[in-house]
Parts: sequence; C-alpha cells; structure tokens
Amino acid sequence: MEDEEGRLLGQELSGPASIRISVQQTWQSILTALNQILQKHNLSLTQKDKVFHAGMGLAGCEIKEAYDTFIKQSHHFKTLVVSSDSHTACLGAHAGQNGAIIIAGTGVVGFQLEDERISRVGGWGFPHDDEGGGAWLGLQGISHTFKYLDGREQSSALAEEIFNHFSENQEHMVSWANQANSTAFAELAPIVIANAKRNDQAALNMMKQAAYAIEKVSDALRAEQNHEQVLPCALLGGVAAALLPYLNSSLRSRLRQPALTPDAGAVLLARRYIAKKDS
Repeated sequence: MEDEEGRLLGQELSGPASIRISVQQTWQSILTALNQILQKHNLSLTQKDKVFHAGMGLAGCEIKEAYDTFIKQSHHFKTLVVSSDSHTACLGAHAGQNGAIIIAGTGVVGFQLEDERISRVGGWGFPHDDEGGGAWLGLQGISHTFKYLDGREQSSALAEEIFNHFSENQEHMVSWANQANSTAFAELAPIVIANAKRNDQAALNMMKQAAYAIEKVSDALRAEQNHEQVLPCALLGGVAAALLPYLNSSLRSRLRQPALTPDAGAVLLARRYIAKKDS
C-alpha cells in the first residue's frame, strides 16, 4: 500500500483471494490486510477526508460472473481497478514495461504485455490443464507409485518415498487421491523435485516433461508477439527455481529477475488507470 507520493505505507499477508472460489472470502482477505496497514497509521477506509484508490490482481477474473459479482460489492474506494493476478504480476515483474511472465506454482499460466496488448496462455485449471505445475508433478508422482505397486512400472526411490508418505497404506493412498484437489497434489511436488536432484530416473523424467510444458507456454507467448525483438520473460512461482535447470537454453537466455513484486504491479495498475482517466 502506497500514499499519493509513492511512499510505502505497509505490506501485509492475508487469506485466500480467488473470486472463482469465493467472492466474500476474497473481500474479507483484502479488507483484513488493508485495515492492518491503515490502523498502524491511524487511518480508516471510512474517513471522509481521505480518498482511496485500489488496484487488485485476483485469481479467477476470467470467470465473468465472479468478476461482475466482485466489483458490484459495496466498497469505500473512489477508484477500483480489478484484473487477474497474472496481469499485476507481469506489470510488477517488468516495472510496467513490455514483457512476459510464466508462473509455475500449483498451476501454470503464461501472461504477456506488449504495448497494452495482452496475451494469456494456459492456466485453465487442474487436472485438465496446468501441466508442469506443482499439482501436475504431484499427480504424476501418485500415478507412478500406483503403477509401481501393481507391477506396471519398476521400483524407484520416488515411488518408495511417496508410498512411505502414506505410511505404506495403499488403501489410504487411494482414498486420499480420490478426494485430493490441486493444492493437495502440489504438496507432493517437493518429493518429486528432491528425488530428481538425487538423479532418480522416474523423477527426472517428470521434471523434464514439466520443463517441456513450460517451454510450450513460452513458445505460444512468443508467437503472439508483434515485435521482432523477443520480449524478456520472468519465471515465477513455487516450482520455478526447481524447473530452471531443465529448461532449454533459448528460454533461459530470455529469463530476467522480476523488477518489482505483484503487489507493486497492482499499484501500477491503479496509477495507470487514474492517469489515463485524468488525461
């Protein structure tokens, strides 16, 4: 959160903020974080002598019904600009300049800004998409373990460790897998990553497949570019660092460290909107 002059007032962590899952929970998470910052400065969103503008990057904005419901909720902001979390992450990563990002976290999504032209690739959800992300890696690990247990694949350190994770109880593992969501599957990704570092072949194959999926996202974003010069790209997300060694040299040569954080990108989103409106 910044003041009009760009001075940082504070940063806070809060709860989930996916409007696809819950509009009310998202508003609660946002207001909790904002109020924690404002209270430190003896400020309140309801103050009559203060004006508040908000830029927000939220998961689930591609669902029009959820987006419309969210922005129609009563609030105390003079300006409210809402876009996807990918959009604000990309704005932050390149400090508002042209560039691309690939987020490899629980899921995978690519996002690109080029002279205000937006391109988006992937991120359609698990298990039907998000190949290469943490949930996908966890799913591959479970699938491999089941095949090992019934003799369809050879033993591996990865399969043995995942089986041990479930206390070597196959019935428990089946029950867990039938109910697990993307977040739960992603919790197994560190096991895959650790075994790949120890050169377990099954885990290595999964990491290579994941890296290939990331490269395909990069290729699709590149195909959407208008300029001949290849845009820089930032690789973000919880499994990004683990995938980096498996990426091809072409993509690695494009990668840049993010200039700013996603929350700074949200502030940029609001400032740009206000500037354009005022002009």
